[in-house]
Amino acid sequence: MNKQHVALSLSVGVLGGISVFLASNLLSSVGYLIWVGFIAWGLFFKNGGDNNALKMTITAGVYGAVLAGLFFVLSGAINIGGSLNGPIWIAITVFLLIFGTQIPIFSCAPTAVCGYAATAGYVIHAADGAMIPMISSAAMHNPVITVSISIIIGTIFGMLSGKAAAAIGN
Repeated sequence: MNKQHVALSLSVGVLGGISVFLASNLLSSVGYLIWVGFIAWGLFFKNGGDNNALKMTITAGVYGAVLAGLFFVLSGAINIGGSLNGPIWIAITVFLLIFGTQIPIFSCAPTAVCGYAATAGYVIHAADGAMIPMISSAAMHNPVITVSISIIIGTIFGMLSGKAAAAIGN
């Protein structure tokens, strides 16, 4: 049995339980979405599981969330294609999303895409699109802010679980 794998399994399991508890109690006031947190947690490890991965997961994930928010704002404010308005704005914002990954702090395209997808999915599927008007609000219930906070918290949990596993495994 691989001791390091057992240590990581233990740390992720325990901290996963703590994360769920906090999401439904203390962190519910900031809108922590546990499913977005777990996505970010996994991306943290996929991005290398170190300090650079912490920065990359947060910056690229939040960048994706912001671009998804931009899609909703622009597609709602400017109809440039009639019945094709949504697909055209998706094409534009996704082009910008990937084009922007040339910037080093946003350079992890899969993480940026996950931030975009999590935000878009949350907006579209939460209360049948009732969140779309909230997208331009600076309040905590703005889906871009909620998803961004969840990415940050989930990434921090990823870092903590990695550090805990290293401490347990030694």
